[in-house]
Amino acid sequence: MSVLSMLEVPKLKKLAEQYGYSIHIHDACGGQAFSLEEDGETSNDIYPALEEFFKEHHMTIRFFDEKKHNFSVK
Repeated sequence: MSVLSMLEVPKLKKLAEQYGYSIHIHDACGGQAFSLEEDGETSNDIYPALEEFFKEHHMTIRFFDEKKHNFSVK
């Protein structure tokens, strides 16, 4: 499991806000998990934006649920 630098977290949070979401980071043994929370009007465009964000950090998203609100990165 990959770990996103804490210096990059504010950038990720700002990205999520642009699409109507809050993003929460959860520490796990040796890694991180993320969850999205809807904050009003949302856009499905967040998913390609998240994939691009993590791709720039040499990471790939793995969603845990059908709604794609819970994920980790590899």
